[in-house]
Amino acid sequence: MKRITIGAALLTSMLSFAQEKKDTIKSNNIEEVVVNGRYYQKYKLNEVSGSLRIQTPILELPQNVQSVSAQVLADQMTLNMSEGIVRNVSGARKVEHWDNVYSNVFMRGASISTFMNGMNVSSTWGPINPDASIIDRIEFVKGPAGFMGSMGDPAGFYNVVTKKPTGKFANSVRFTTGSYNLFRGEADLDGVLVKDGVLDYRINLMGSSNKSWVENDKTSKIIVAPSITFRPTKTTTFTAQYNYQYLKFNQPGAYLMSNDGYASLNVHTNFNDPNFKKTEVKDQSLFLSLDQKLFKDWVWSTQYAYMDLNYDGGSWWGTFDPNNKDVLNRTLSNWQAKGKNHIFQTYVRGKLNTGNIVHKIIAGFDYGDRKYNADFSSFAGGPFPINIYNVNYGVDPSKLPSSDFYTLNTSAPFYNDQGVKYTSYYAQDQIEMFNNKLRLTLAGRYTSGKTYSAYPNLSPGTPIVPDTAGEFTPRVGVSYSINENFSAYGIYDKTFVPQSGTGINKTKITDPFRGQNIEFGLKKDWFGGKWNSTFAVYEIRRQNILVAGNSNENNGAPFQVATGEQRARGFETDIKGEIIKGLNIIINYAYTDAKTVKDTDPTRIGIQSPGNAKNVQNTWINYRFENGLMKGFGISAGYQYQGGRQSWYGVSATKDQSLPDYFDTNFGVSYVAKKFDVNLMLNNVLNRKLYSGYRGDAGEYAWIYNAPRNWRLSIGYKF
Repeated sequence: MKRITIGAALLTSMLSFAQEKKDTIKSNNIEEVVVNGRYYQKYKLNEVSGSLRIQTPILELPQNVQSVSAQVLADQMTLNMSEGIVRNVSGARKVEHWDNVYSNVFMRGASISTFMNGMNVSSTWGPINPDASIIDRIEFVKGPAGFMGSMGDPAGFYNVVTKKPTGKFANSVRFTTGSYNLFRGEADLDGVLVKDGVLDYRINLMGSSNKSWVENDKTSKIIVAPSITFRPTKTTTFTAQYNYQYLKFNQPGAYLMSNDGYASLNVHTNFNDPNFKKTEVKDQSLFLSLDQKLFKDWVWSTQYAYMDLNYDGGSWWGTFDPNNKDVLNRTLSNWQAKGKNHIFQTYVRGKLNTGNIVHKIIAGFDYGDRKYNADFSSFAGGPFPINIYNVNYGVDPSKLPSSDFYTLNTSAPFYNDQGVKYTSYYAQDQIEMFNNKLRLTLAGRYTSGKTYSAYPNLSPGTPIVPDTAGEFTPRVGVSYSINENFSAYGIYDKTFVPQSGTGINKTKITDPFRGQNIEFGLKKDWFGGKWNSTFAVYEIRRQNILVAGNSNENNGAPFQVATGEQRARGFETDIKGEIIKGLNIIINYAYTDAKTVKDTDPTRIGIQSPGNAKNVQNTWINYRFENGLMKGFGISAGYQYQGGRQSWYGVSATKDQSLPDYFDTNFGVSYVAKKFDVNLMLNNVLNRKLYSGYRGDAGEYAWIYNAPRNWRLSIGYKF
């Protein structure tokens, strides 16, 4: 309550300050003129953000990059990364697991990394879900992107670009309510402190509280995100952003379990007890960037990010009673965790001419140090049994762990220490020939990195030995403009991840995991660039996967060999933008054939990769009336379809991991005036039981439901 009171006071003072500044200061900056009218919806973005370093228009870029604008998120009433943002990108899908905390997004047959403002911020259970109140856009980069990094899975990554000062007054507030006691307030205060672009500010505030469709579940969230842009000279720009997110919830993910099949329990069922410990998460991040124009067409850019993530909570899990398949024995565990990231980038970007050929050059250095420490110790008391078909709540508090149990104990048996550290050097030359009809990209990156993850107290005295590797990864791309609105491209790029294992005769395996991508595609802008289409075909290889060797060759002792391989092959198409005046659409489809192609166990060859879906098709349509009695009113409709789904549980699972098809529907009506807008959205219109999950090796089914039919109402005001 104290935090909410402080937040309300801060919001009131900032609203008053912003209005006063607007009334007394006039900015002399030249602002962008939008000629499409007040009802124009910006679904199509032509450029990538500056945080991706490259300044090539998306149409000319030799890679499939899809950007999702804040306008799309507002129209779909999406509140965070777990709520369907992926529907706007071909083949991307959210895979469940503690989705109240962070988003596990799969694409092209594997889980993809999370970037924020161009920096890799991925961690074991983080970062926490990016909230829509601080998102300017989200960029999905498909396949390896050597210009950003080369240590990771070749599937790609998504880059969350947070809101920054725009240099003009554009203040707004928004209130959202809906099913399950949703109450959410936002303020976006964007303005000028010193005119002529010298000092600009932006402050984003958000507070929300909502229950859930399951019993005994509630989530509260607070965000404070100020940022400034300072230009001491015409050639120097400094930006500082601070994001604070506070999250409190009953449980990270409402898992259900049964021996009787998926969705065999009521959608409102919850196995979490109201007396179990709630979890609090505090996430702080600081982003600093400096851009210095050196001379004509050349810029030196430097970025630094510090992130501090703290979890204070507990978790439960359960196994079925061997004598009664309807009784689940719950056990409790500690969940104390700390994550700290230090990320640094510096690079120069510019162009030079050699005759009629233009060279666009990027060269730089990257450094990252990401650490995660946690205590997952189990509580010796319990278990806490329940009948899954007749859940009774109210576990005796005297039998639950004391507050002393919930601490980060570095001496605990299940104290976990893990991290990633790397240094990397990169250079790229995009060679533009024949008046920029043909573009050839030649690039290379050398990365030296190490990863480690261990429970040191389970093997006292045994030092943590990190997995280390140093690799040179080339990148070759070509893009050809068939005409000014139509291009074809091809790309070859590689990536790697350090790994280690115990080989035959106790030898040490140090070969890194390697990935590569070969891709070809077509891009076209239609009707003067109002909408565009992208078509891509690709093949990704994941090689050197550690698999089991034949123990008979090692005197019966188990060992590993780095010979496993997975292949992801498919095609994607995306259509996005304003088809006719007032009608904006997003239509995409992806076919992804991701499977094991090499393994020492022949029975695993051909198994679909964990977390994959062979067919993903999404449609979103938004129409805004611009004339007559219906002027300002809008209608929205959309659906998400996923077929051929596979759980994330792993290729070594003993049970079938296939999941039934998924089909979600949405419908909305809205009204936009000069200063305010109203949006009403109905989700899961058909009220289907939508879920994702897996089947455990003991035969049990585990799943998380999506929300049943629900509604949201949002009211916004600009001043």
